[in-house]
Amino acid sequence: MAYNFHNGLRRFYMPKKMKKHQVQTIRLRLIKISGKITRSGRYISFKLASSSLYKKEFLGTLRNIQGLPKLC
Repeated sequence: MAYNFHNGLRRFYMPKKMKKHQVQTIRLRLIKISGKITRSGRYISFKLASSSLYKKEFLGTLRNIQGLPKLC
């Protein structure tokens, strides 16, 4: 199931230059980034470090995922 999830994520939601990367590369660039999740009132924020090398790729992937239609 994880393999299929990764392939779907990579094929449909990754920026064009990251579509051919392997699982380890995507994990390193998108998941192992410096960030902090904060909660203020009823909002949850994800703050990236200003020196993050792959900030552009992360934000592009996030934008693509946010464009998904809602199921409910």
